[in-house]
Amino acid sequence: MSKLKMGSLAFMIDEIKGKKHLIRLKDGVRFSTQYGFIEHEAIAEAGDGGVAYTQKGVAYRVFYPTYSDYIMHIKRRAQIIYPKDSAAILMSCDIRGGQRVLESGIGQGAMSIAILNTLGGKGELVSCEIREDFASDAAHFIHEFYGEAPNHSIIIGNVYEGFDGVFDRIVLDLPEPWHVVKHCKEGLTNGGIMVCYLPTILQAVTLVETLKASGIFEELETFEITKRPWKIDGRSVRPEMWTYNHSAFLVKARKVEPMPVRETVKKEEPEDAPEETHEEEI
Repeated sequence: MSKLKMGSLAFMIDEIKGKKHLIRLKDGVRFSTQYGFIEHEAIAEAGDGGVAYTQKGVAYRVFYPTYSDYIMHIKRRAQIIYPKDSAAILMSCDIRGGQRVLESGIGQGAMSIAILNTLGGKGELVSCEIREDFASDAAHFIHEFYGEAPNHSIIIGNVYEGFDGVFDRIVLDLPEPWHVVKHCKEGLTNGGIMVCYLPTILQAVTLVETLKASGIFEELETFEITKRPWKIDGRSVRPEMWTYNHSAFLVKARKVEPMPVRETVKKEEPEDAPEETHEEEI
């Protein structure tokens, strides 16, 4: 059943150049292009996966936008976490319904939408953002794509100074996430996971050193995600001329109880210990 109707988003791809457009369908409005126009009503009638034609006869494939379609085509003022990285964050952080998740550095809300989709209405997402303009933009984009999210709250504040509550997972897109480590002693459950998104390896090094020195994090991993598309066209099979290369380093760590200090007990040999004998192996 088509999700396209007046008021919904639509993703348009022309048959000539494959150019993509993200629009919202409205009564009495036309989608105008260099190839002519299409009435929004005709786009809705075409349905998800259907075809709509301009008055000049040029075809546009019509889709209801996926998460990636939406995120990669919104007009934004802040950098987003790209889908290849948000997918890795969701899996590395093991986010699932029923958890309490804290994120900071909301940007345009791309990661927030991914987390809310994964929570599926169960659990809670708290987004902490220091800039009110970013928080406002993110709230708009989250509502536009995801809709109402009663289990999501956006707080204006500096997570470097601490945060309220205890969380199962923490996702940080901040320049200096090592300032948050000390707050995890009380603010992250034991066994809980934190994943940080960092553009440079020097930031990753500082974070990892801080995590190790804290004594409350183990299972540390640092990695990056590269996506390499391939072109398959008849006998022509080769990598595309472009790839999704480095966007950021991901650092994952798991909260633990500090290792208890134990005395080293020296074992004493018995006074009349028998000599060791070695039987010949057959």
